Amino acid sequence: MSSSEDNDLFDEEGVEIPTPVTSKGDDSLPNSDTMLNKLKITVSDPEKRTQATGLKMQETFVVYMIETTPLDAKSSVYESVTSLWRRYSEFELLRNYLLAMYPSVIIPPLPEKRANFIWNKLTAVDTFDVEFLDRRRGGLESFLHRLAGHHKLSSDRIVKHFILKEDGWRDVVMATDYQAMSDSWLRKVNASLRVKQPDIRFDQLKSYANQLQTALSNLLRVRAKLAERVFGIYKIHGNYDRVFKEWALLESEPLHSALQKAASEIEILGKSIDTLIDEEDILAENLKEYLYFADSLKALCKRHEALQYDVEWYDNQVHHLRAEKKQALTGKMNTFSFSGMKARLMGADREEQLENKIEQLDKSITESDENLDKSKAAAKEFLDSALQEIDLFKARKTMDLKEILTNYAILQIKVNKEGVALWSKIKVPFADLIQMPS
Repeated sequence: MSSSEDNDLFDEEGVEIPTPVTSKGDDSLPNSDTMLNKLKITVSDPEKRTQATGLKMQETFVVYMIETTPLDAKSSVYESVTSLWRRYSEFELLRNYLLAMYPSVIIPPLPEKRANFIWNKLTAVDTFDVEFLDRRRGGLESFLHRLAGHHKLSSDRIVKHFILKEDGWRDVVMATDYQAMSDSWLRKVNASLRVKQPDIRFDQLKSYANQLQTALSNLLRVRAKLAERVFGIYKIHGNYDRVFKEWALLESEPLHSALQKAASEIEILGKSIDTLIDEEDILAENLKEYLYFADSLKALCKRHEALQYDVEWYDNQVHHLRAEKKQALTGKMNTFSFSGMKARLMGADREEQLENKIEQLDKSITESDENLDKSKAAAKEFLDSALQEIDLFKARKTMDLKEILTNYAILQIKVNKEGVALWSKIKVPFADLIQMPS
């Protein structure tokens, strides 16, 4: 793009800042046949509900409406418009299921449960605050777009059921026994702390995820402070409205009218920041998504370490058994076993004892070799899939952050242009005074 074209991008007066990151799927994949290419998916109308939980107690929660509309009216797969309600806890359940069933996939994060990196205007935010719920609604919609645009997750029957059918979804999830797999991964991840030969690529990814999280946390913290100060400056300027109106009562024409006109424009200036700061909040929410994506990257690294631990454990087991067999073949049996002790007490022949020991070792070696091969195959399958996921994530992250940061720059230009335009209008009635005869 030439420099003149760059200038044209920013020179559009009153340009409407679009909601950033409109494409949430892995659209970089060739011929991607995903749900997002066939359905328009929206999350709307957060609604507060209350239900009895027993012992005369009540539970208050929020539900969100998920609506889908076929993009192709002639589609034989998605034929009608659907709408259903889901709680935030159901989104959490869906994500936990995906983490267990798709360990090599970078599962998109959910929006925060409590507001973080907020500024003074929002310090009173709670989980039922209207503005907070609307921002969470946008995050949940983004989450579903990520799933529906993913080449693997979009075809999962549980994901489809979640988006398209309201009744019976929780029972269907529980029937998958995903919890057992999740518990298995948890045990492996805890054991993975003892990995001796970690993959340098995943070590680098983990380091990057930590650094990305730090960078975005600092950026969001600075932005929150800046938003608070800019908002305050605009509102303090709004006090000129009251001051000028009171002053105008003391003056005669033409100064009276000039002060009244200036007061009206200053009132508009003080209110103009509300919409602009809301647009900036939307951009901040999109940055937060990548703040939490860093946790997804670190979780992927931990799962790889868990599989690497399995490979190392079985490899060590095979090495130990082969060394023990080699020792047995030389006629030395230094290892203690209850069966060996029993054989010696019963007067069993030493050669027969050695033969039995070697036979047992051969069986154990064969079994361990099979387990080692299986663990290597599982690790390789995970590695191939995970590396593809990482490449897709990097490409998507670059596109998304480019859009977010570009829109932020455009928004700042828009704020300042509108400020210049309003101050120019404020100047007019005072400038006209100079041209009037005293």
